[in-house]
Amino acid sequence: MLAFTVNDTKSFMNLLLKGDTFDAFLFRQGELTTFASFLIEGKRNMDFYTAEEQEAGLSRYVHWEEMRPFVFQAIKGNKLPKSIKLVFSLAEEKLSNLPNTKAAFLNILFKEHTILCTTAISQEAFSLDKSSERLWEEYILKFFKKNAIGIRKQES
Repeated sequence: MLAFTVNDTKSFMNLLLKGDTFDAFLFRQGELTTFASFLIEGKRNMDFYTAEEQEAGLSRYVHWEEMRPFVFQAIKGNKLPKSIKLVFSLAEEKLSNLPNTKAAFLNILFKEHTILCTTAISQEAFSLDKSSERLWEEYILKFFKKNAIGIRKQES
C-alpha cells in the first residue's frame, strides 16, 4: 500500500472536480459530508439501460466522467465540505497488466484541508508475491507526476 498527501489541495480539487484528469478511472463509491451526508454507490444500474446499450459493453461501475458532475453539484457552495472520500479503481480492460489482480484501487480522502491518497489491490488468489501491488503503485506515481500533481509520500 502506498500512502501520500497532495501538496496543493486547491489545484488538485480543480483537476478532480472540474477537469478530465481522473475521468478514465471507475468510480466505486463516495462519501460526501456537507450540510448533510451523502453516500454514493458507483455500481451501474443495468436495469436503467436498453438491451442494446447493455450489449455495447458497459462497465460494471460508472466512470468518474459520468459521476463527476453530480459530486461537484453536491459539494459546490460557499463553504468547504467537511470531508470527501472517493474510491476509484482501474478500468477492467487495463487489469491484464497487473497479474493476479481482481481490482486496483485509488482512495482519495479530503479532510481538514488535507488530501490523503492510498492505493490497494484485490488479488484473484492469495499470494505473497507483491509485484502487482508495486506495479500499481508505480502506475499511480507516474500518473500523478504526468499530471503535475505534487505529493509527499507517507512513511510506513
